[in-house]
Amino acid sequence: MLRSCRRRLLQATLPQVTTKLGYKNYVMSDALAQMEMYCESLKCAAPIRKRKVTVYGAGSDVGRIVTLCLKMQSAVKQLSLYDDVAKHHVIGVANDIAHIDTNCAVDAYQGRTYLKKALTDADVVVICGGRYVMPPCCNILDRDLFFQNLQHVRTAVIGCAMFAPNALIAVQTPPVDCNFTLCKYILDQYHIYNPKKLLGVNAVNSMRAGQMLATKANIQAGDAHVPIVGGTGRVTRVPVYSGTTYFHCVSPEDYDCMIRLVREADDLICCVKCNNEQGHLSIGYATARFATNCLKGLYEKPTMAESALVEIEDPSSCYGLKYCSVPITIGDTGIVKYHIPKLNPPELELLKDSQHDLEDMLEMGRCNAVGDEYIENLPNPKQPCYIPMACPVGTPCKNKADAA
Repeated sequence: MLRSCRRRLLQATLPQVTTKLGYKNYVMSDALAQMEMYCESLKCAAPIRKRKVTVYGAGSDVGRIVTLCLKMQSAVKQLSLYDDVAKHHVIGVANDIAHIDTNCAVDAYQGRTYLKKALTDADVVVICGGRYVMPPCCNILDRDLFFQNLQHVRTAVIGCAMFAPNALIAVQTPPVDCNFTLCKYILDQYHIYNPKKLLGVNAVNSMRAGQMLATKANIQAGDAHVPIVGGTGRVTRVPVYSGTTYFHCVSPEDYDCMIRLVREADDLICCVKCNNEQGHLSIGYATARFATNCLKGLYEKPTMAESALVEIEDPSSCYGLKYCSVPITIGDTGIVKYHIPKLNPPELELLKDSQHDLEDMLEMGRCNAVGDEYIENLPNPKQPCYIPMACPVGTPCKNKADAA
């Protein structure tokens, strides 16, 4: 009698629900069974992930451009700015871009005390900032630049290993060729290295090559996607113009010059900018676009990203290179596809010439991560200051329809 009254009372006060549990309920009390079904119905949906991007080095010249561009992206819901250099005033940078009327929330953290808060729950971590090439000799050796930025990148990747082990890490601080393997082997020591979630950003070189081709072919800017293979440095990156639809618009003279301009773009910009710096504006924009594509791939649908330095699963598929810059597609687990372009004979020869320098840069990063002795292994380690050469002035390519 008591059980019957209790059952009627529960039926009158609780909504009738049907359990969707995949197991049999062995609770003998009707009241407890009904309460269990009611609690099951009140379970919230899966929590909405934050779509958070953390910019490490956000107060630097490149970092400020990256954060500005990311603030304007609808895919980014939370933007965390971190910098441990007091004079960069990252708190002021955050207050400034927070006035931009988009739905992206902004927070900032100054100093290593707050590194954990900046990195926790991050989906994408962009490591930028550090030292860049400066006049009067703009083509500073990559190994010299590496030792200036070594501690900056080391601190960033150790923080990622401790506080954001599942984040996709995009390394932009130069020289990326060295810093990529530095990060790889540090993450290895923490037993969290995922080759599908560590990327060396090479987006600016792909963007520059595409812009040159678009101008030459007289097409819409952004329609020309030029892969970059090899590495990311001046002597290791190889633009693959032959793999594009508009290669027929490029004369042999223009082809040689365009390749040289892509490889020497950093030096050219450094020599002519009035504020004695590298191409921070284009680097920042390309890096932000790259990070946005990564976030879209993680949360929306597989998204094609610009070329990035990655560890190749099958080196034989990428001209025998274990670490190589190639265009990639990002999915919910990180890299889901490598788009390895086909090279013509001149590009193959250029990649072969670049391989020795690339392997040397990668080895330097590895040695400084694991504590091995690094032995310089270059035939001509000393380079003179860069003197730009003039390129021939060509005429834009006419479309076949216009010519008819």
